[in-house]
Amino acid sequence: MKKLNNILPEGLVNFMQIRKSLVEAMQRLKQESIEMAELTLELIKEAFTAFQNGDYKAADAIMKKDDLVDQYEEKIAKHALKVIWREQPVASDLRLVTGILKMITDIERIGDHASDIAYMTTFLKSKLSDKVVPVAKEIMDNLESMYLMTIQALEMNNEALAQKVIEADEAINKGYKKALKLMTELIKKDEIEAETAVHTLMILKYLEKVGDHAGNIAEWIIFTLTGIHKTTELY
Repeated sequence: MKKLNNILPEGLVNFMQIRKSLVEAMQRLKQESIEMAELTLELIKEAFTAFQNGDYKAADAIMKKDDLVDQYEEKIAKHALKVIWREQPVASDLRLVTGILKMITDIERIGDHASDIAYMTTFLKSKLSDKVVPVAKEIMDNLESMYLMTIQALEMNNEALAQKVIEADEAINKGYKKALKLMTELIKKDEIEAETAVHTLMILKYLEKVGDHAGNIAEWIIFTLTGIHKTTELY
């Protein structure tokens, strides 16, 4: 940079230094968001395993990890505001900062749902019914694939992948409807306690909501790349 200082106009050198600082700040902000999303993915997977195995100890441990997600959200939000204040981003950079501030709200809610699943698990009296396992696992498998694809879309700035995430939500919705129908049949046949059925359905509903939040994140990823959120051009 010293050699450049001797060759380039002072204004251009200052611009290059500011731009370098902005790029580094944006990269750090994005990496933190990816790490937060990866953390919540692991928590959802751990919560489902605790639910499937009726593991109350594991469920309790998961609930205690929710603070880690909240801390990530606070840290990223502060960094994003510092980027706006210090770096004064415009155009695509400002879209990314705005999009990340929106994304971390959904990511934090996913962390909440992991805690919700763990909490509901503590009310179950036994392991997941063999008849419910295939349906629940189908929902979870689709969700894990969808959320992993969301994280990849963010990391790769991939609009097409983000669009696939949005489309993938339908499979999770169908899975939940299938589970609801199954629970109704099991209750009618007196093959499951009503209380257990209710808690199980609530857990599966939380998984379905995680799919909704993953879809929201994908919408904001597309916004960071195009300036369009759903059908509305924001900037």
